[in-house]
Amino acid sequence: MPSFRHGLTALALLALCSATSSACAETPPAPDAASYIAEDPALKQMIGRPVPAMSWQTLDGQTLDMEALTRKGPVYLKLWATYCIPCRAQMPGFEALYQRYQSRMSVVAVDIGFGDTREKVAAFVRNAGLTMPVVVDDGSLSNWLAIRATPLHVMIDRDGRLAYIGHQDGPVLEAALERIATTPRRAKDLHFADVTRIQPLEVGARVPDVKLTDAAGSETSLRPAIPDSAQVVIFSAPWCESYLATMDPPTARACTRVRELAQKLMPRSGIAWTVIGARLWTEPGDMAAFRTLFGPGFRVLLDRDNRAFTRFGVRQIPAIALITKDGHLARILDGSRLDLEEQVEAFAQDSR
Repeated sequence: MPSFRHGLTALALLALCSATSSACAETPPAPDAASYIAEDPALKQMIGRPVPAMSWQTLDGQTLDMEALTRKGPVYLKLWATYCIPCRAQMPGFEALYQRYQSRMSVVAVDIGFGDTREKVAAFVRNAGLTMPVVVDDGSLSNWLAIRATPLHVMIDRDGRLAYIGHQDGPVLEAALERIATTPRRAKDLHFADVTRIQPLEVGARVPDVKLTDAAGSETSLRPAIPDSAQVVIFSAPWCESYLATMDPPTARACTRVRELAQKLMPRSGIAWTVIGARLWTEPGDMAAFRTLFGPGFRVLLDRDNRAFTRFGVRQIPAIALITKDGHLARILDGSRLDLEEQVEAFAQDSR
């Protein structure tokens, strides 16, 4: 698995710094510092792959088609999130690169859509003064790239293939932009990858046997260990209550509320409880502390391949899935619901 230890440590320090000192929060380290975001060696393995033919709607309602953009020339995608500290730090430089290269390639800001809404993204874009096309991913591009951290810079050459992918901005990124902008097309025909969007489970559907990773790093099943047991599944992230306390306080508070509610209800519910951590910004080593945070009685698992989040269609955390004794999806609840306790208690009562 790719290592983001230095990057995650830097993010944690930045979050702590932001929570304790406003001056520190306003002066983050240079985005191209080696300790700011650790590069992922696995990204190099993707170079040369044909990109998927997908399309998005921009914030202003225009359609962007990857195939059409690539046939026109090189494409530079920057994947980011509104609550990501290094993404924010890189935005002035990203806008400057757009102004410099917009006549030589297509430049698109792609919010990863995890933990973000179009309204949040639009507000951020206005405040940041971004002028390039902005889209919100539905998870299709993020899953194809197996994204594990933002920011992520992705460049596609005139042959429709990945030519550069990395986290840092600065001289290396700018050299790649110049190289890709000046490299002519070599392929006679362009070929694009097929990406089939996985439809989220509908209420009443049987829940598949999704494979996840436990805190010890071993593969395990989403299905509860006790047969014929109803199940409450909490979708969250190890960094939700800590990192987002500064960057997205409402979401951090919702994650805390869901955890505390689960700790209150679990002992008397008589059903199985599972917590699934998002793969973004998460390493297996982070899961032990996450398990400790919830305490005894909870199975705490890592969605290393984003299979569970994708199958349940969870793009916002926290969320709760209620699964019946016979393994069917009863409901998916937004973790910010005011009546969350009543909904979960009613499900537990009906499941006895």
